Amino acid sequence: MRSIALGAPPVHSARRKAISPIIATIILIVITVVAGAFLYVYATGMLHSGAASEVANVQSASLVVPGGTGAGTLTVTISNGGTVTITSVNVTNFAGQALSTPVPLITTPIAPGQSASGTLTSSQIAGLKNVVAGESYELQLQVQYANGQTQVITTSVTASEYGS
Repeated sequence: MRSIALGAPPVHSARRKAISPIIATIILIVITVVAGAFLYVYATGMLHSGAASEVANVQSASLVVPGGTGAGTLTVTISNGGTVTITSVNVTNFAGQALSTPVPLITTPIAPGQSASGTLTSSQIAGLKNVVAGESYELQLQVQYANGQTQVITTSVTASEYGS
């Protein structure tokens, strides 16, 4: 014999509904706006990373005074760490004294990734006539770039009796 169950049909405790089309549209718009913002930030970063940069560094500086006191010889090596060619390097200040006119130190172009040296004597800068070994002297350089930009570098150099 068969048994027959009496009672009401089983009741579903929760009804499943799909996301309404309006909410789905809002979610898609938000995702699109966020993705667009990330793309904008990425693209502008990539464009700026290829921009020209002017970066000159003093690779070395020496001030040699034969005999320990008197006239010295200044030699400076500049490296171009940027993406723009350096057209010239001038000395504008030595030992705290501004020079009346900038004195050319390096006049040959320095391509990006390259370096060049220049030497000056006491006949070119009066401050080099009375140098004492062991003393430190401030040096200010003005770097000119092919794109018209200028960079000022201030460094110090310690005089030595022999080249170091």
